[in-house]
Amino acid sequence: MTSEFKSFSKEEFRLHNRKLQEQMAEQNLDMLLLSTPENIYYSTGYRSWYTSSLFRPVYVLVPRVGDPAIVLRILEKTTVRYTSWTERIYCWGTVSRNLGKLEGIEPVGIIDQIIREIQPDTRTIGLEAGDGMQYFWSLSLLKDIIASQPDITFTDGSLAIQRARMVKTPWEIERIRYVCEVTEKAILETGKQIVAGKTTEKDVSKGIAKRMAEGGVDKISYLTVTSGADKYCTFNTYATDRIIQKGEYVLVDISGHIDGYASDLTRVFYLGHAPEEEREMAEVASGCVRTAMAAMKPGIPVGDINRICEGYIKNSKFGKFLLHSSGHCIGLNVVEYPTINDDATERLAPGMVFAVENGVYPYDLSKDVESIYLSFRMEDEVVVTEHGAEWITGPGEALIEIEC
Repeated sequence: MTSEFKSFSKEEFRLHNRKLQEQMAEQNLDMLLLSTPENIYYSTGYRSWYTSSLFRPVYVLVPRVGDPAIVLRILEKTTVRYTSWTERIYCWGTVSRNLGKLEGIEPVGIIDQIIREIQPDTRTIGLEAGDGMQYFWSLSLLKDIIASQPDITFTDGSLAIQRARMVKTPWEIERIRYVCEVTEKAILETGKQIVAGKTTEKDVSKGIAKRMAEGGVDKISYLTVTSGADKYCTFNTYATDRIIQKGEYVLVDISGHIDGYASDLTRVFYLGHAPEEEREMAEVASGCVRTAMAAMKPGIPVGDINRICEGYIKNSKFGKFLLHSSGHCIGLNVVEYPTINDDATERLAPGMVFAVENGVYPYDLSKDVESIYLSFRMEDEVVVTEHGAEWITGPGEALIEIEC
């Protein structure tokens, strides 16, 4: 197949798998068994609607050396050839349909065949079994796979996968930068069209989605829109038919994907001219993100960035309204390893991309967080460089006022 249909270049394909194999060696793993669409795409380039089906398992096995092998139903073989560089394609399906060469009628036996053919000395297989990872297919199927290999130890391979994906290649960073630019433009253009007493939350959501699609976004993870006193206490609610009124805040938290790679941005609009103290809250929410970004340098523990970001809020007059930690890596998944929290021990390295976020959420301290009565959050993407960090998006305005 011509290279124009491939998900990424052969060099990118080789680089992804070399990173996986280097991390496998560090974690003493002989092979990885991958099941999630994101990990399958990362290791092979195969990306298809087909992986959204919950009844037709797709697996990838990454050996210590050489190309990964993919296992799936025969009808998707041509899609693999179009999108991936791997030649190791193993198919299962119904024999009576005579659709072509089959390695089996179900995936379990094929996995046994792959192990015998490409790495018969395999003793340890890593699974997507830890925090931040997930096994995609049925647990009964996983049980059958494990039972079929009594001489192999199956263990958690999450860290090998996460560390391989943690530092992005230049191509991955370019994809993230592109989808973030499209997302930010869609948010700002839509926000400026809000009309008090007329525009609904769903109008905002649809406007952002339309502009994102026009910019090339091929998947939307979420479009959350929060407005009005009754909803400020919610963090991630989807848009409703609620009509936005003058004197209200509109917080949008948006994520879309292009070529698999994600954006994640939060912006806050105000219909009118915001009261001074509330503008101060928004400035603190913005300031903590800017301060965290300024502190990012290779070698610094990720946990230190969280303490710096949170510390900015804690040291402000709104310190009691700090509620959550300060963001996460981003890539094929919106939230990737490592997350920015006090316990994160990974050190920053050039090529790591973060969605840095935090906020000020005033509430009645004599009650609990269900009494939140305003919501100010800022979120922008940042890439770590050789000497520091640079913005991918924004930095966004602390508060975007809409004339009405």
